Amino acid sequence: MTVTPTPAALPMSVLQPYANARLLLYIHQLPGRFDSARIGRMVCEAFLKRGRMVGESASGLGIDSGDFTYGGYICRSALLTPQPSNPWDWLSAEVAWSETGYRPPLADGRFCEAPAQGAIWLGSFAQLQSPGLLPPMGRGQLTGLTVTEFAGPFGAGGIGSLAQPLLGERLELVIKPNRIAIVQAGDTLLSVAERYGTTVDTLRSLNSDISSTTGITTAAGDTLNDLAALHGTTVSWLRDQPANSWLLRPEGHTVIEGETLTTVAQLYGTTRSTLRKLNRTYADYREWPGDAPLPLGEVLNLFAIRPASPLPGGEALVVPLYWPSTALVPGSWLFLPRRRVAASAPPEPDL
Repeated sequence: MTVTPTPAALPMSVLQPYANARLLLYIHQLPGRFDSARIGRMVCEAFLKRGRMVGESASGLGIDSGDFTYGGYICRSALLTPQPSNPWDWLSAEVAWSETGYRPPLADGRFCEAPAQGAIWLGSFAQLQSPGLLPPMGRGQLTGLTVTEFAGPFGAGGIGSLAQPLLGERLELVIKPNRIAIVQAGDTLLSVAERYGTTVDTLRSLNSDISSTTGITTAAGDTLNDLAALHGTTVSWLRDQPANSWLLRPEGHTVIEGETLTTVAQLYGTTRSTLRKLNRTYADYREWPGDAPLPLGEVLNLFAIRPASPLPGGEALVVPLYWPSTALVPGSWLFLPRRRVAASAPPEPDL
């Protein structure tokens, strides 16, 4: 999509001549829930100053160790359609800017709220073209970001209320180096996952554009293991989909005297961890250790079908729409997960 400038130019903010970053931020139906539906996109230019590198102790929602903090001011902004036809429309040299120094409102009066995730171009705006294209990377940086706060330092009264209208809305953010992959010709979800040492499921979880689902009908001989491998997901993901609730045993298991999570797991060939996941009352292993007697008459949820057991034919099953072998659009881009720098700690023992 090519965005054309407005007929009447907006007044320039004080910091616009010094703006050094173009930001794309996603607006979600539920603020802070990056897996909720995207209802809009905001593009803005900002003047930013680099702070420090984030350490392990400062990690949080949308913030990882190894990120870099930045602070600055919004110079101008505009709203873009939620689903672009051109993945680089936000880097167009010509944008219909609608606000100077502030976030633009949505039609319902809401704004892009923190924490907000997206992408950032740090570089010379003279490299931007119309329609939007990714500029050469030699003199700029494209990476992911999380905005952690809008307008935080300025309260009512005092010098802040005088400075903000002049300088623009304050924002605090972290940039995330090496967290965007440019799709090459011939790339698939599987090839990108293998190239960057991640999984197809992880790429889907970070990129809502490729996380859509579809329905299939099971055939005789299908198993959960086979279908999970075919669609590049896991048995757990298939079981977690609300539409696949028929995979639970409808009648459950009614606890008799003396039964524990351990004995019920052995009876049905599953694990205590799976029982805890399906029955949140018993999720805390400290309150309900594996050998603690369960309440008499309690009905436990159980999976009706084991991963390797044949599924009944003709059943509707929700699976990911994008297969591992699905070809991606060359020139588009994907968010990547944080690179692992050390082996993770062993899981807490399930007692």
